[in-house]
Amino acid sequence: MKKFIIRSIHFAMAPILAVILMLVIYIVLDPFKIIWHYDRFIENNAKAYIALNQDYVSTKTFDNNYQKYRYNSFIFGNSRSIFYQISDWKSHIGQSNSAFHFDASAEPLYALHKKIRYIDSKNVRIDNALLIVDYDLLKKIKPNTGSLYEISPQLENNKNAVSFHITHFKTFTFPNFFIPVLYFKLTNNVLPFMKSTLDYRPRSVDPITNELRFELFEKMITDGTYYTQERMKHFYKRGGQQVYSKPALSSSQKLLLEDIKDIFHKQKTNYKVIISPLYDQEKLNQNDLYYLKQIFGEKNVFDYSGINKYTRDYTNYYESSHYRPHVAREILDEVYITE
Repeated sequence: MKKFIIRSIHFAMAPILAVILMLVIYIVLDPFKIIWHYDRFIENNAKAYIALNQDYVSTKTFDNNYQKYRYNSFIFGNSRSIFYQISDWKSHIGQSNSAFHFDASAEPLYALHKKIRYIDSKNVRIDNALLIVDYDLLKKIKPNTGSLYEISPQLENNKNAVSFHITHFKTFTFPNFFIPVLYFKLTNNVLPFMKSTLDYRPRSVDPITNELRFELFEKMITDGTYYTQERMKHFYKRGGQQVYSKPALSSSQKLLLEDIKDIFHKQKTNYKVIISPLYDQEKLNQNDLYYLKQIFGEKNVFDYSGINKYTRDYTNYYESSHYRPHVAREILDEVYITE
């Protein structure tokens, strides 16, 4: 009977010990870089990357640097906003401004609003702002879920801190994540079976401005080696006739947009709202466009959605979701032409 009890205790303790061991490994490795302090979240042009929560990376980079670098100009939006290069923007707003990319993957309007409120709560100037929006961003009134997309605890006054960390730990414990990540962390080697877990796209990130660039991709495009048969599979055939999106803005979204406008008005912000030229060529609902112009001013809202000179040419895109820096540069030149 005594042996049976001992064996039962061992059997019951095994899962607990396994979780504790996994937790220790998770804390030591910190694969998502949300536990320890980092001056730089990724190394430029590394072999591969563990995908990080860009909302957290942007927010933490801002927290680490805003007092030192005195940011006063901000680019907001989802991952499509990252290709509005600060060097191009400064040619319009002035070289003396200190600019920062405050982006997030699949950014919802809810989180974008939280970021602007967060900056304002720190008594940080917002002298210049770019809002890079699209239908997907505008329609989202709730925070995203999942380790890659959850809103940073700082932006929620740490109300979601526990759930934020639990979500990331759970993701780490999945075998199809844990095994390749542990191997990569311990050896810095990449194997074919890791391709579904790690991000292999080479990039460089400025740890001060939080600006990302795919410099190797641009070189490959110049050399004529980027648009391979495999990559061309991303560029599906479009219909050819103009299609409009469903309405994105309800009363909830409008309240957030009005609050953003109030903060900009209080701060005397020079701002522009740019509706992205997406490969799908779907034009923003005209009632939504009318409202954006009504709230932010017609001279400050620029609609590049739908069928146009940018969306017709697939070489303006890295894939069917992200347009390239030269497109953003031309848009900035057009947006600021009258100033």
